[in-house]
Amino acid sequence: MEEWMKRPIIFSASETPDGGRNHNDSLVVTMDIALPEHMDEEANPKPRPWTMPKILIDGGRSIGISFYEASKQMVLKDECLIPSTYNIFGLNGSSTHPRGEVTLEIHVGKILTLTTFCVVDVISPYTAIVGQSWVHGIKGVASTYH
Repeated sequence: MEEWMKRPIIFSASETPDGGRNHNDSLVVTMDIALPEHMDEEANPKPRPWTMPKILIDGGRSIGISFYEASKQMVLKDECLIPSTYNIFGLNGSSTHPRGEVTLEIHVGKILTLTTFCVVDVISPYTAIVGQSWVHGIKGVASTYH
């Protein structure tokens, strides 16, 4: 275990957003995301991370979701998508067949993870959604109060 992983995680009252415990804001972050180098050799010999805003951290979701419109902004080609054989069901019971899946690098501070996203072509206020498996994988702690 690296030394930084041994340090305690502390949240202070000064980190509480306006409204304190009465807020009900979602945890939305900006992260750097890129195609792994081996996937983008022809199009871009030195792939650069794209700063992806409005990523929802959803502790109740088990899969990562990327929205097709955001993938186009990243200049992610449809050829990079691996065909998908399943449907995703929303809260209202409707199903969506993904355009495919793609594995991307997520850069957060010193942490780099390879994360598989299901790419769906639906309208969303977010560019992507990462779930509990990603948060757990980086040994993250999301405080709903802070």
